[in-house]
Amino acid sequence: MTRFFLLAALLALSACIEDEPEVTATAPAPTAMVTVIEGEALTDTRRFVGRLDAVSTVDMTFQVGGEIVDIPVREGTVVAQGAILASLDPEDFELALREAELSRGLAQNAFQRRETLVTNNSVSRAAFEQAEAEFRLADLAVENAARNLAHTQIKAPFNALITRRLSDTYSNIQPGTPILRIQDISEYRVVISVPEDLIALVETPESFDVTARFGTNGHSREVPLTYREHNTEPDAVAQTYQVSFALAPAMAGGLLPGMTASVEISPNTAMDGAALRVPESALDVAEDGGFRVWLLDPVTNTVSPRDVTIGRVTDALLPVTEGIASGDMIVTAGVHLLRDGMVVQPMMQQN
Repeated sequence: MTRFFLLAALLALSACIEDEPEVTATAPAPTAMVTVIEGEALTDTRRFVGRLDAVSTVDMTFQVGGEIVDIPVREGTVVAQGAILASLDPEDFELALREAELSRGLAQNAFQRRETLVTNNSVSRAAFEQAEAEFRLADLAVENAARNLAHTQIKAPFNALITRRLSDTYSNIQPGTPILRIQDISEYRVVISVPEDLIALVETPESFDVTARFGTNGHSREVPLTYREHNTEPDAVAQTYQVSFALAPAMAGGLLPGMTASVEISPNTAMDGAALRVPESALDVAEDGGFRVWLLDPVTNTVSPRDVTIGRVTDALLPVTEGIASGDMIVTAGVHLLRDGMVVQPMMQQN
């Protein structure tokens, strides 16, 4: 009987043990190094020495040779489009045109006579065609002589600033000899040379304010500039790129091509949202091959991924143009081990 009670007690104790829930140890939350993102200027104001240029500079020439009889323009003046800039003696060209017109008249008469005779079979078809060809050639000779006469004058192809006289009146010149140098000042250009780390500004010119200052401190003035174009081939020696900005003619009073300017380039307010930098260790590779960072929720201590766009890298801190905002807390180490919703034990990074 004693053995029966002992066995029953052991069975009861075993049942009690099996009914108790299994106790497992909870793993501590992993420690995560975090930092607070703060706004920071992406690019400080940069200054360059610029040169004021015209839209284009052209050396004007005659397409025919002869004696220059008139250059009615003066250096430093502005002339309207179509104004006469220089003239050759037209006498020889006028005579050539009259001679060509007379020859055409004779050829036309011969052609018309043979045209009548060929209908009566009085002349051969070959003779008629020869007369026709001679008339057409004489007509072309008149056109050529008229064009040469028109080329005895050079006219302004645009509203032009006369910068230099390269020949004098009464000079006997050959075709293609430079007579005048003119500049198109419908718009002024300010040209600077920038290093490769700033050439990216041409991709988003609206993100930068560009101004030029002309003159000395006592008589200086500042004018806004607008991006126009840039060279994609660097200077062979300095390895810099040439960038051109426009200056409205209304703002260019008293300025002349060739003058120097101090040009300032600085980010405008449109860059505020992009002026954030993160350490390289905070970047993780997203599933689509892009970049992401891990944001920490300071209330629940959980992390979640956030896709970001990286700007041009210029130093150890990487500029983030999209995806995060100033004040966000991000993980800066071991980001490849994180999972969405993971609870971590944050530890502030010491700067």
